[in-house]
Amino acid sequence: MRPDTINQVPANADHRKHIVIIEDDTDVLFMLELMLTDAGYTVTGYSELSSLEELMRLQPDCFILDDVLPHVSGHIICIMLKSKPETFKIPVILTSGSDRLEYMAGLSEPDAAIKKPFDEQQLLQTVELLTAAPYG
Repeated sequence: MRPDTINQVPANADHRKHIVIIEDDTDVLFMLELMLTDAGYTVTGYSELSSLEELMRLQPDCFILDDVLPHVSGHIICIMLKSKPETFKIPVILTSGSDRLEYMAGLSEPDAAIKKPFDEQQLLQTVELLTAAPYG
């Protein structure tokens, strides 16, 4: 699936932190894109995983992954990202409304797990904290 290009600009073109979101609920995806763009981030949004290679090419500063996605779950994407030398240091935030979020986070070891519905300030503070220090 093609990324949502409403708020997409080339990664780090203006030295803003780049956040890649994979969220299948289009309302939540739009809200996250708007919230993060308003906070000064560059955002690329997907409604499902296109390919791991494409995600790696984007060179983001942070991934936000919904756990319940079509085809490939967010925790599986997290495991794949954390297993690749090119992406294992990039912070991953796993989100879900499921009561199994803590269990899935334990399996995939994201840098943070946030239960939906989440507080905007909590998410923004988590993104800020995780992107504050260079990961490479």
